[in-house]
Amino acid sequence: MDEVSRIVVAARQLEIKPRGPRWAHTSLCVLDAVFSINANYERHTVSTCHRYATWAGISSRLAYGADLPTRDERPMRELVTHIQTCGESVFAAQVLQNNQRTWANRRAPLKVEAARKYAEILTSNGIDTLSDANVLLTELDKLARIERDLATVPGHGSGARLAYLWMLLGDDGRIKPDRMVLRWLQAVLRRAVSTCEAVRLITEAAVRLGCTPWELDHAIWEHQRKLSKPPGLTDIE
Repeated sequence: MDEVSRIVVAARQLEIKPRGPRWAHTSLCVLDAVFSINANYERHTVSTCHRYATWAGISSRLAYGADLPTRDERPMRELVTHIQTCGESVFAAQVLQNNQRTWANRRAPLKVEAARKYAEILTSNGIDTLSDANVLLTELDKLARIERDLATVPGHGSGARLAYLWMLLGDDGRIKPDRMVLRWLQAVLRRAVSTCEAVRLITEAAVRLGCTPWELDHAIWEHQRKLSKPPGLTDIE
């Protein structure tokens, strides 16, 4: 049995389900992507996004893909303006109430700095709304150039954060090859798997399973999260 077949067999034991509601604003996608790195997702990341939404007056925060973009979507440039006006330290402490850093070092940049830089790079390239992001994902040359710029932002790590951003913005064809996924693949294949291999294997397995790579990735993540301690740790790096 080849490796993809072994993954398919193991994946049939997972709960693979259609994608549910997702963030209806690009600013919330950016905050989620940045603040989910090595953090308790429900307790810290989701709460951080909702605190910003409350402060910014964003009411309709989630929607199913078929209902996006929404009429009341707020442009990402607002997030840039808000951070610049408040200052990063104040924005992190008082608005987000989250002073996490991009890596485990007291001298590391705050995650809010990474979020600001992500938002600035995207808006400077005309990516302000979910519609803009959907167009970008089809313009491969421009996408590659923007990805190179985003990779320079502190906390880039293996690149899972960037892949996760595109997933949040609506790309169901991507996976985030984080430690959750890599550990599951290693357990199934009984060997270490690189991030590039993970993308290929999960994508091929998803085709055979008749689901999207996002759906398989999420099913793996949910399975691994239940095994992790403390529960809810995203374990993205």
